[in-house]
Amino acid sequence: MTVMLVDDHSVVRTGYRMLLEMTGDFSVVSEVESGDAAVDQHNLWRPSVVVIDLNLPGISGIEATRRIIQIDGDAKVLVFSIHDESIYVTRSFDAGASGYLCKSCSPGEMVEAVRTVASGKLFTGSNLRHTGDKSEIRGEDSMRYLSAREFEVFQLLGRGQDSRDIANSLGITAKTVSNYVILIKEKLALSSTSELVSMATQFIASHRPIL
Repeated sequence: MTVMLVDDHSVVRTGYRMLLEMTGDFSVVSEVESGDAAVDQHNLWRPSVVVIDLNLPGISGIEATRRIIQIDGDAKVLVFSIHDESIYVTRSFDAGASGYLCKSCSPGEMVEAVRTVASGKLFTGSNLRHTGDKSEIRGEDSMRYLSAREFEVFQLLGRGQDSRDIANSLGITAKTVSNYVILIKEKLALSSTSELVSMATQFIASHRPIL
C-alpha cells in the first residue's frame, strides 16, 4: 500500500515514514509540507492513503482534503492532528476524510488507522473528545451548523486574513467570501463582522496547537 505524508515538520514526516515502512506493508511514495502541494502530489501519485495534518502552510488540511476528494472521489484520507475536539473531527469527515486520529495516539493505533482507511473503512481514534465538551468560546456549539467551507472561512478570519487573503487561499472570489461571512454570522447569531472576527480570533487562540 502506498502512502503520502503531509506535515510541515520534516522530522515528524521522517518518524511517520519509519513507523509505517518498518511494518513491511506500506511504501511512502511522497512527503509534502503544505496543503496545496498535497493536492498536486495526490494527483501525481494517487496513493492508497493520504496521512495529513490540519495545521499547514497555505490551505488547511481540511481544505486540502476537500479538494483531493473533489478530484478523486475514491481517495482515502486519514487526518492525523494534535486537535482532539469534536468540531475538527466533524469538519474533517464533512470534507471527505475516511479517518481521524489524534497525535497523542500510540504508534500501533496509527498503523491500524492507516490499514483500516486503506481497506475502505472509516476510522476514529480512541482518544478523541466526542461529546459533552463545554466551550469557553461563546457560540462554539452552534459551529456544528457551519458547512465545511464556512468553517474554513471562519478559521481563516481567526488567523487574521481579510476577504482578499481568504479568496486567494481558497481559490474563490472575494464576493463569495463576503457571502460566506453573511451566512456564518446568521448561523452563529452575530450582528456584525467585528463580532465574528473577534469570536474567530478567540477560537483560533484557544485551539492553537502546542508544538
